[in-house]
Amino acid sequence: MKANPKFKVKKTYEEVADFLKEQIISGVYQPGDRLPSLRELGEMLGVGQSTVREAISSLKTVGLVTIRQGEGTFVTQYEPEKLLSAFESIQPVTRQDIIALLEVRKVIECGIVRLAAERHTEEDLRQIEEALREMEDALNQGELGDKADWKFHYAIASASHNSIFQSIMQSISETMEETLKASRERLYSSKENPLRLYHEHRDIYEAIRSKNPKRAEEAMLYHLIGVEREMLK
Repeated sequence: MKANPKFKVKKTYEEVADFLKEQIISGVYQPGDRLPSLRELGEMLGVGQSTVREAISSLKTVGLVTIRQGEGTFVTQYEPEKLLSAFESIQPVTRQDIIALLEVRKVIECGIVRLAAERHTEEDLRQIEEALREMEDALNQGELGDKADWKFHYAIASASHNSIFQSIMQSISETMEETLKASRERLYSSKENPLRLYHEHRDIYEAIRSKNPKRAEEAMLYHLIGVEREMLK
C-alpha cells in the first residue's frame, strides 16, 4: 500500500480528500492507478468507510478519480500545471488577506528555490535564464516585464521537480494577477524598481546556477521582502 499507514486525520471527509489529493498530486498514485478499497483506506487513516466514500466522491467531482463499478476507484489523467484550477482558489479582499498571501509566497518560494538549487537540470537553467533575458528586454524597452517576472518564478518552481509546488505557484500567480494588478503596476511604475528587481532576480539565478541552496534562499527572501514592502505602500 503506497500511502503512509501512520497518517492521522480528524474524522472529516475534507481532510481525507486533502490527503488523497496530495498523494495524487505528488505522484504517489499515478494516472491509471487503482486506489486502495474503502475498507483499506478507512483502516489506514483511522476513519469510517462513509467518510472515505464522501472523500472519494469529492475527488470524483473535481475530476481527480473515476469510479468503475465492480472494479474500484482509479486516478484519472491530469496535467499538474492545471490541477489547482479545479479547486477553489484564494481570493484576498482585505489588506490582511493580501499580507497573508505575500507571507505564503515567502514561505513557499524560499523552500522552492532551495530545491531548485539542489535539483535543477541544464534545461531548467535554460528556462530560468530565458525568463531573466525577457525581463532584461522589457527593462530596456521601458515595459513592465511582469509576465517575464512570473515566468521566472514559475521556472524555478519547475526546477524544484515537485509537482505540488508547481501547481501552487500556478494558483498563486493567477490570484496575484487578478487581485493585485494595481499594486503590481505600482511596483513597476518607479524608474528605480524595475532595475532593482532585475538585479535581484539575477542574484537568485546565480545562486541556483552555482548550486548554493542557502544563498538562493537568502536572495529569494530579500527579493520577496522588498516586493511585499512596495506592494503594501
